[in-house]
Amino acid sequence: MTEFLLNDKAIRSDAPMGTALLDVIRYHQHLPGTKIGCREGDCGACTVLVGELKGDQVEYRSMTSCLLALANVKGKHIVTVEGLS
Repeated sequence: MTEFLLNDKAIRSDAPMGTALLDVIRYHQHLPGTKIGCREGDCGACTVLVGELKGDQVEYRSMTSCLLALANVKGKHIVTVEGLS
């Protein structure tokens, strides 16, 4: 079981730990804004923001969700295009 925040919503996923975050976002959470492109991390269509607590602040960086395994997002805040406002 992997727990993380997706656009400020708590998510508990029992998908296999090696599942690409892209697939969890699109097929398990039904958020189509994160696109499937090359699946190699080159095109940027699947880019999301990944926030991690550093001290008392959350630091964000952009990452390609097609290369990011579900195991690597445990306890993090993921922001997709649907979560931007």
